[in-house]
Amino acid sequence: MRVKDQEERLMEVPSHWFPTQTWKLRIGTGGMNNTTRFVDVDDRTYVLRLYETHRDRNKIAFEHRVLLQLAAIREELAFEIPRPLERPNGETVVTLGEEGGKLAALFTFTEGQNPIEVSSRHLTEMGQAVGQLSKCLAQISVDIQPQYNPYYEIEHIHPSCTPEAIRAFCLQAPEPFTKQQNKLKYIYSRYMALYDAIPAIRKLPHQLVHGDINGSNMLVNENGHIAAILDFEFVTMDVRVMELAVCLSDLIDPAMDEKVLRARCTAFYQGYQSYIQLGDDEIRVLPLLIELRRLDVFIHFLGRYMDGVDPQGVLVDIIQNTYEKTKWLDVHDTLLRFTTREMK
Repeated sequence: MRVKDQEERLMEVPSHWFPTQTWKLRIGTGGMNNTTRFVDVDDRTYVLRLYETHRDRNKIAFEHRVLLQLAAIREELAFEIPRPLERPNGETVVTLGEEGGKLAALFTFTEGQNPIEVSSRHLTEMGQAVGQLSKCLAQISVDIQPQYNPYYEIEHIHPSCTPEAIRAFCLQAPEPFTKQQNKLKYIYSRYMALYDAIPAIRKLPHQLVHGDINGSNMLVNENGHIAAILDFEFVTMDVRVMELAVCLSDLIDPAMDEKVLRARCTAFYQGYQSYIQLGDDEIRVLPLLIELRRLDVFIHFLGRYMDGVDPQGVLVDIIQNTYEKTKWLDVHDTLLRFTTREMK
């Protein structure tokens, strides 16, 4: 679809929800993966999302079902979540253009901006929000199957990246990547450590998880308090502790002073554990699950390279980044375990 055609068709989308009302469509700040527009109707604003990563109604149906159930227990949350709007016919999705076109949906809007400050107070409040959301997600039971696999099913991260393909690439790097051979071997050793731990991970408590909570998917109000958690596109069933692992992965920067890093993780976990009490078996595997988040990115971009989507340079950068962060996590896993254990 040409860009002009897409914009013209986007202009028609709000009429599926507001067939008899006057509305205005405008461009504003949006997410990285999908096209975002804002719809003003009377004195209210809504968010129009055009799904760019897939055209699968089943994936969207699961996401929307979870969000509608969360909306039903809204009073248990101290912040907002996006709620998909139902059309007059009860549906929450429309197809842009002809059958098989891109899919669009309309959501409630929350005023705010992505958090910039990362003081201990802010990190503790972020941890509280994540723990609170996790507690609410545990109460939800959806009568349709999730369409995304849990993180630990690493064979499903990218269709081109079978365990055999990953092994061959990392242990016998093709000509353009021979300079990265030692780093690839190390990355593969961490991949195998994770692979060997999968049977134990499967036994951990499972529930619905957001799976992608980071600063770009949070909003704070003018006073710096958490106003909303957004972008539930990848919500699925996974181990409960994976939600925390994803968040800590985003907080950890190997360039930081170790004392500063420990203080950041402690502040976040202090807020999180006020709602969620992890078991010893969950804490034990936490450092490995943080690595899993990093390895997930490597495998995703390896698949993109194999499919001819990204050039060599992109994957070289990903290899370097993955090596540095997994190396740090492997060396400092006791720090992360101690940080969480001492808070119990």
